Amino acid sequence: MKNPNALKWSDLKTGIFFVFGIGFAAWLGLVIGKNTNLFSGVTTIKILSRDVQGLAENNFVSVSGKKIGIVSKMNFVTRHDSLFVVADLKLKQEFATLVTKDARATIKSLGVLGDKYVDIATGKGNAVKNGDYITLVSEDGMANLTSNASKAFDKINQLLENLNNGKGMAGKLLSDEKMGNELAETVTSLKNTSDELAKLSQKASRGDGLLPKLLNDKSMAKNTTQTIERLNLAAQKTESLMTKLNNDKGTLGQLSTNPALYNNLTRTLSSLDSVLVDLKANPKRYVKLSLF
Repeated sequence: MKNPNALKWSDLKTGIFFVFGIGFAAWLGLVIGKNTNLFSGVTTIKILSRDVQGLAENNFVSVSGKKIGIVSKMNFVTRHDSLFVVADLKLKQEFATLVTKDARATIKSLGVLGDKYVDIATGKGNAVKNGDYITLVSEDGMANLTSNASKAFDKINQLLENLNNGKGMAGKLLSDEKMGNELAETVTSLKNTSDELAKLSQKASRGDGLLPKLLNDKSMAKNTTQTIERLNLAAQKTESLMTKLNNDKGTLGQLSTNPALYNNLTRTLSSLDSVLVDLKANPKRYVKLSLF
Protein backbone atom coordinates (compact mmCIF):
# COMPACT_ATOMS: atom_id res chain seq x y z
CA MET A 1 0.00 0.00 0.00
CA LYS A 2 1.45 3.38 -1.04
CA ASN A 3 2.05 6.05 1.53
CA PRO A 4 -0.32 8.95 0.76
CA ASN A 5 2.25 11.40 2.17
CA ALA A 6 5.01 10.23 -0.21
CA LEU A 7 6.26 12.83 -2.74
CA LYS A 8 5.36 11.96 -6.29
CA TRP A 9 7.95 12.45 -9.09
CA SER A 10 5.42 14.31 -11.18
CA ASP A 11 4.87 16.77 -8.37
CA LEU A 12 8.59 17.16 -7.94
CA LYS A 13 9.04 17.87 -11.66
CA THR A 14 6.28 20.42 -11.54
CA GLY A 15 7.91 22.17 -8.61
CA ILE A 16 11.31 22.21 -10.29
CA PHE A 17 9.92 23.68 -13.50
CA PHE A 18 7.96 26.23 -11.48
CA VAL A 19 11.10 27.38 -9.67
CA PHE A 20 13.07 27.55 -12.91
CA GLY A 21 10.21 29.47 -14.55
CA ILE A 22 10.16 32.05 -11.78
CA GLY A 23 13.92 32.45 -11.97
CA PHE A 24 13.85 32.81 -15.74
CA ALA A 25 11.05 35.38 -15.57
CA ALA A 26 12.93 37.36 -12.94
CA TRP A 27 16.13 37.31 -14.99
CA LEU A 28 14.24 38.22 -18.16
CA GLY A 29 12.57 41.12 -16.36
CA LEU A 30 15.95 42.30 -15.15
CA VAL A 31 17.33 42.15 -18.69
CA ILE A 32 14.38 44.03 -20.14
CA GLY A 33 14.49 46.55 -17.32
CA LYS A 34 18.09 47.34 -18.16
CA ASN A 35 17.19 47.82 -21.84
CA THR A 36 19.54 45.06 -22.96
CA ASN A 37 19.01 42.44 -25.59
CA LEU A 38 19.14 38.86 -24.43
CA PHE A 39 20.02 37.37 -27.75
CA SER A 40 22.66 39.80 -29.00
CA GLY A 41 26.23 40.51 -27.95
CA VAL A 42 27.41 43.75 -26.37
CA THR A 43 30.54 45.88 -26.39
CA THR A 44 31.36 47.85 -23.27
CA ILE A 45 33.25 51.13 -23.54
CA LYS A 46 34.03 53.65 -20.81
CA ILE A 47 33.97 57.38 -20.18
CA LEU A 48 35.79 59.24 -17.40
CA SER A 49 34.41 62.42 -15.83
CA ARG A 50 34.83 64.62 -12.76
CA ASP A 51 31.11 65.43 -12.83
CA VAL A 52 28.53 63.16 -14.47
CA GLN A 53 25.85 65.89 -14.13
CA GLY A 54 23.19 63.58 -12.73
CA LEU A 55 23.80 60.70 -15.14
CA ALA A 56 22.57 57.41 -13.69
CA GLU A 57 22.74 53.72 -14.42
CA ASN A 58 20.29 52.47 -17.05
CA ASN A 59 20.19 55.89 -18.77
CA PHE A 60 20.42 55.30 -22.49
CA VAL A 61 23.28 55.90 -24.91
CA SER A 62 22.63 57.26 -28.40
CA VAL A 63 24.33 58.06 -31.68
CA SER A 64 22.70 60.87 -33.70
CA GLY A 65 19.66 60.57 -31.43
CA LYS A 66 19.16 56.80 -31.93
CA LYS A 67 19.48 54.57 -28.88
CA ILE A 68 22.33 52.07 -29.17
CA GLY A 69 22.88 51.03 -25.56
CA ILE A 70 22.70 51.91 -21.86
CA VAL A 71 24.86 53.11 -18.98
CA SER A 72 25.40 49.77 -17.25
CA LYS A 73 27.63 50.69 -14.31
CA MET A 74 29.25 53.68 -12.59
CA ASN A 75 32.13 53.60 -10.15
CA PHE A 76 34.48 56.04 -8.41
CA VAL A 77 38.19 55.97 -9.30
CA THR A 78 41.17 58.05 -8.23
CA ARG A 79 43.51 59.41 -10.88
CA HIS A 80 46.44 61.68 -10.06
CA ASP A 81 45.05 62.35 -6.56
CA SER A 82 41.72 63.45 -8.06
CA LEU A 83 38.36 61.72 -7.80
CA PHE A 84 36.64 60.69 -11.02
CA VAL A 85 33.62 58.65 -12.06
CA VAL A 86 33.99 55.87 -14.61
CA ALA A 87 30.78 55.05 -16.47
CA ASP A 88 30.49 51.81 -18.43
CA LEU A 89 28.52 52.20 -21.66
CA LYS A 90 27.11 48.87 -22.82
CA LEU A 91 26.51 49.06 -26.58
CA LYS A 92 24.58 46.63 -28.74
CA GLN A 93 27.00 44.72 -30.91
CA GLU A 94 25.21 45.69 -34.11
CA PHE A 95 25.80 49.39 -33.38
CA ALA A 96 29.20 49.17 -31.67
CA THR A 97 31.00 49.42 -35.01
CA LEU A 98 29.58 52.93 -35.45
CA VAL A 99 31.55 54.21 -32.47
CA THR A 100 35.18 54.99 -33.31
CA LYS A 101 38.18 55.45 -31.04
CA ASP A 102 38.19 59.21 -31.76
CA ALA A 103 34.47 59.55 -31.02
CA ARG A 104 33.35 62.12 -28.47
CA ALA A 105 30.63 61.61 -25.85
CA THR A 106 28.47 64.32 -24.34
CA ILE A 107 26.14 64.13 -21.36
CA LYS A 108 22.88 65.75 -22.41
CA SER A 109 19.46 66.29 -20.92
CA LEU A 110 16.04 65.34 -22.29
CA GLY A 111 14.50 68.78 -22.08
CA VAL A 112 15.27 71.31 -19.37
CA LEU A 113 14.45 69.00 -16.44
CA GLY A 114 14.56 65.63 -18.22
CA ASP A 115 16.70 62.54 -17.56
CA LYS A 116 20.31 62.55 -18.61
CA TYR A 117 21.70 60.46 -21.43
CA VAL A 118 24.99 60.03 -23.27
CA ASP A 119 25.12 61.14 -26.90
CA ILE A 120 28.09 60.00 -28.98
CA ALA A 121 29.45 61.90 -32.00
CA THR A 122 31.34 59.44 -34.17
CA GLY A 123 34.71 60.15 -35.75
CA LYS A 124 36.77 58.71 -38.59
CA GLY A 125 39.05 56.30 -36.75
CA ASN A 126 38.84 52.57 -36.13
CA ALA A 127 35.89 51.02 -34.31
CA VAL A 128 36.15 50.74 -30.53
CA LYS A 129 36.88 47.46 -28.79
CA ASN A 130 35.60 46.13 -25.50
CA GLY A 131 37.06 48.19 -22.61
CA ASP A 132 38.17 51.21 -24.68
CA TYR A 133 37.81 54.74 -23.33
CA ILE A 134 36.33 57.54 -25.43
CA THR A 135 36.64 61.27 -24.75
CA LEU A 136 33.87 62.97 -22.80
CA VAL A 137 33.13 66.55 -23.84
CA SER A 138 31.28 68.56 -21.20
CA GLU A 139 28.17 70.45 -22.11
CA ASP A 140 27.25 73.43 -19.99
CA GLY A 141 23.57 72.54 -20.12
CA MET A 142 21.47 74.30 -17.53
CA ALA A 143 24.41 76.27 -16.15
CA ASN A 144 25.08 77.73 -19.58
CA LEU A 145 21.38 78.52 -20.03
CA THR A 146 21.23 80.23 -16.64
CA SER A 147 24.43 82.18 -17.34
CA ASN A 148 23.17 83.39 -20.72
CA ALA A 149 19.83 84.38 -19.20
CA SER A 150 21.61 86.29 -16.43
CA LYS A 151 23.75 88.15 -18.98
CA ALA A 152 20.67 89.00 -21.03
CA PHE A 153 18.88 90.41 -17.96
CA ASP A 154 21.96 92.43 -17.05
CA LYS A 155 22.01 93.97 -20.54
CA ILE A 156 18.28 94.73 -20.35
CA ASN A 157 18.71 96.39 -16.94
CA GLN A 158 21.65 98.43 -18.25
CA LEU A 159 19.59 99.54 -21.25
CA LEU A 160 16.68 100.58 -19.04
CA GLU A 161 19.06 102.48 -16.75
CA ASN A 162 20.56 104.33 -19.71
CA LEU A 163 17.09 105.20 -20.96
CA ASN A 164 16.07 106.53 -17.56
CA ASN A 165 19.28 108.57 -17.24
CA GLY A 166 19.04 109.98 -20.76
CA LYS A 167 22.22 108.26 -21.94
CA GLY A 168 22.68 107.31 -25.55
CA MET A 169 20.58 108.32 -28.54
CA ALA A 170 17.44 106.54 -27.34
CA GLY A 171 17.78 108.05 -23.86
CA LYS A 172 18.18 111.54 -25.28
CA LEU A 173 15.12 111.11 -27.46
CA LEU A 174 13.10 110.16 -24.40
CA SER A 175 14.45 112.85 -22.07
CA ASP A 176 15.37 115.77 -24.37
CA GLU A 177 12.18 117.42 -25.62
CA LYS A 178 14.07 119.71 -28.03
CA MET A 179 15.86 116.81 -29.66
CA GLY A 180 12.58 114.94 -29.95
CA ASN A 181 10.96 117.93 -31.68
CA GLU A 182 13.91 118.26 -34.06
CA LEU A 183 13.65 114.58 -34.91
CA ALA A 184 9.93 114.98 -35.56
CA GLU A 185 10.63 117.96 -37.85
CA THR A 186 13.29 115.95 -39.69
CA VAL A 187 10.86 113.09 -40.20
CA THR A 188 8.23 115.54 -41.47
CA SER A 189 10.75 117.10 -43.86
CA LEU A 190 11.73 113.68 -45.16
CA LYS A 191 8.08 112.86 -45.69
CA ASN A 192 7.53 116.08 -47.64
CA THR A 193 10.61 115.36 -49.76
CA SER A 194 9.30 111.89 -50.43
CA ASP A 195 5.94 113.34 -51.50
CA GLU A 196 7.67 115.77 -53.88
CA LEU A 197 9.70 112.96 -55.40
CA ALA A 198 6.51 110.96 -55.84
CA LYS A 199 4.87 113.89 -57.64
CA LEU A 200 7.92 114.32 -59.85
CA SER A 201 7.82 110.64 -60.69
CA GLN A 202 4.13 110.89 -61.60
CA LYS A 203 4.84 113.87 -63.89
CA ALA A 204 7.65 111.97 -65.52
CA SER A 205 5.38 109.00 -66.13
CA ARG A 206 2.67 111.26 -67.66
CA GLY A 207 5.14 112.99 -70.02
CA ASP A 208 4.79 116.52 -68.61
CA GLY A 209 7.81 118.84 -68.80
CA LEU A 210 11.21 118.58 -70.44
CA LEU A 211 12.59 115.66 -68.41
CA PRO A 212 9.78 113.22 -69.33
CA LYS A 213 10.12 114.19 -72.97
CA LEU A 214 13.82 113.50 -72.83
CA LEU A 215 12.99 110.14 -71.26
CA ASN A 216 10.15 109.19 -73.58
CA ASP A 217 10.74 111.10 -76.88
CA LYS A 218 13.60 109.36 -78.72
CA SER A 219 13.92 112.04 -81.42
CA MET A 220 14.16 114.84 -78.85
CA ALA A 221 16.64 112.88 -76.85
CA LYS A 222 18.70 112.34 -80.01
CA ASN A 223 18.58 116.06 -80.88
CA THR A 224 19.57 116.96 -77.35
CA THR A 225 22.48 114.53 -77.54
CA GLN A 226 23.62 116.04 -80.85
CA THR A 227 23.33 119.57 -79.44
CA ILE A 228 25.44 118.60 -76.46
CA GLU A 229 28.02 117.06 -78.79
CA ARG A 230 28.16 120.31 -80.85
CA LEU A 231 28.57 122.35 -77.69
CA ASN A 232 31.40 120.08 -76.61
CA LEU A 233 33.04 120.49 -80.03
CA ALA A 234 32.67 124.28 -79.87
CA ALA A 235 34.13 124.27 -76.38
CA GLN A 236 37.09 122.24 -77.63
CA LYS A 237 37.67 124.68 -80.50
CA THR A 238 37.39 127.64 -78.16
CA GLU A 239 39.89 126.03 -75.84
CA SER A 240 42.24 125.44 -78.81
CA LEU A 241 41.91 129.10 -79.83
CA MET A 242 42.63 130.26 -76.31
CA THR A 243 45.68 128.01 -76.25
CA LYS A 244 46.94 129.63 -79.46
CA LEU A 245 46.31 133.09 -78.07
CA ASN A 246 48.32 132.24 -74.98
CA ASN A 247 51.13 130.86 -77.14
CA ASP A 248 53.79 133.51 -77.84
CA LYS A 249 54.92 131.83 -81.06
CA GLY A 250 51.78 132.50 -83.10
CA THR A 251 50.68 135.78 -84.67
CA LEU A 252 47.66 136.07 -82.42
CA GLY A 253 49.79 135.29 -79.42
CA GLN A 254 52.33 137.95 -80.45
CA LEU A 255 49.55 140.53 -80.81
CA SER A 256 48.26 139.76 -77.30
CA THR A 257 51.67 139.54 -75.61
CA ASN A 258 54.01 141.80 -77.73
CA PRO A 259 53.13 145.50 -77.30
CA ALA A 260 55.69 146.65 -79.92
CA LEU A 261 54.17 144.48 -82.63
CA TYR A 262 50.75 145.72 -81.71
CA ASN A 263 51.85 149.37 -81.85
CA ASN A 264 53.61 148.89 -85.21
CA LEU A 265 50.55 147.28 -86.67
CA THR A 266 48.39 150.10 -85.32
CA ARG A 267 50.66 152.74 -86.89
CA THR A 268 50.73 150.86 -90.20
CA LEU A 269 46.96 150.72 -90.32
CA SER A 270 46.75 154.40 -89.43
CA SER A 271 49.20 155.33 -92.25
CA LEU A 272 47.30 153.19 -94.70
CA ASP A 273 44.09 154.91 -93.70
CA SER A 274 45.69 158.32 -94.28
CA VAL A 275 46.86 157.26 -97.74
CA LEU A 276 43.37 156.09 -98.66
CA VAL A 277 41.86 159.38 -97.48
CA ASP A 278 44.38 161.39 -99.51
CA LEU A 279 43.82 159.13 -102.53
CA LYS A 280 40.13 159.93 -102.45
CA ALA A 281 40.83 163.65 -102.11
CA ASN A 282 43.61 163.91 -104.74
CA PRO A 283 43.36 160.99 -107.14
CA LYS A 284 45.42 162.83 -109.82
CA ARG A 285 48.34 162.88 -107.52
CA TYR A 286 48.52 159.08 -107.61
CA VAL A 287 46.95 158.18 -110.96
CA LYS A 288 48.13 159.62 -114.34
CA LEU A 289 46.36 158.75 -117.58
CA SER A 290 48.22 158.95 -120.94
CA LEU A 291 46.91 157.85 -124.32
CA PHE A 292 50.32 157.93 -126.04
